[in-house]
Amino acid sequence: MVNDKPIIIQTQHYEDFRGWLSVPVDRSLDFDVIQINQGFSRKAYTLRGLHFQEEPYAQAKLVSCLHGAIFNVAVDIRRGETFGYAYSDILSFENHKQMFIPRGFAHGYLTLEDDTLMQWCVDNDFCIESARAVRYDDPQLIWQAEPWPTGDYIISEKDRNAMSLYSLVR
Repeated sequence: MVNDKPIIIQTQHYEDFRGWLSVPVDRSLDFDVIQINQGFSRKAYTLRGLHFQEEPYAQAKLVSCLHGAIFNVAVDIRRGETFGYAYSDILSFENHKQMFIPRGFAHGYLTLEDDTLMQWCVDNDFCIESARAVRYDDPQLIWQAEPWPTGDYIISEKDRNAMSLYSLVR
């Protein structure tokens, strides 16, 4: 499966009196997991991102929320007619959704509940020298779904001072 934009995956759940079983990834997704990352946020409205890695360390990601809920965002940073398109959805423990994000996208999320644990699997190693961030509130973002929920965000200085989307094409 070749993906040119993020896709939402609704995982199947098989329930009985004990709980449920799910198969979040199978061979239908052309994705080789190299590393699994988890992020825990104590407070709702913690914003992280929009992060990406430059080539040759770009990463595709499979993002899910293991506890709580997140507003998940992927922004197309590839040169072309969809540059700056922002895709979003709510991922939560309750709705069992995942977002697959192809290489060439910046990624970020906003926690919607306290004590939120999310996970993202990637297809390439982390490389600190290649890690970059685009501003989450860049006015050049072209929202394909709902934009960031309003609120008082908890955000790092690094993310608050990230580069503009426009600086990627100069």
